[in-house]
Amino acid sequence: MSVKPVLARLLRLRELEEEQSRLELEAAVAAQGSVERERNAVAQRQASERRAFVAGVEGGDYRVCTGAIVEMEQARSERGRIEVRLAGVENEVRRQREEFIARRTSRKQVSTLVDAAREESEVEVARRVQQMLDDWYGRRGPKR
Repeated sequence: MSVKPVLARLLRLRELEEEQSRLELEAAVAAQGSVERERNAVAQRQASERRAFVAGVEGGDYRVCTGAIVEMEQARSERGRIEVRLAGVENEVRRQREEFIARRTSRKQVSTLVDAAREESEVEVARRVQQMLDDWYGRRGPKR
């Protein structure tokens, strides 16, 4: 029933490492979602400026057209910068996911060792109990 203290500490350490890695992965995924929402907002801004440009052309208001062109160009430029950031964040998520899987595998390996040690200990305890019973019956002597 007793697990070697070294294995128990190692298992606890692996569990903590896995938990920390999971939290880092969740943070990276949240950052990715934030950048994706930012990219979508810029794409919507670009689309609305395109509609404003078309409305300006149809209405003959060239000041609106010029403003819309400037805004579309700014949104396009901003979207390019966001795409670069998004690629970096996606790489970070991929790296964090691989690290998390490696830590989970490591924890499961130690858990398997702890389970095997626990089973071995239980078998040893059961063997000793049986040996004690056998010795007790052996010392009782013959029944009269």
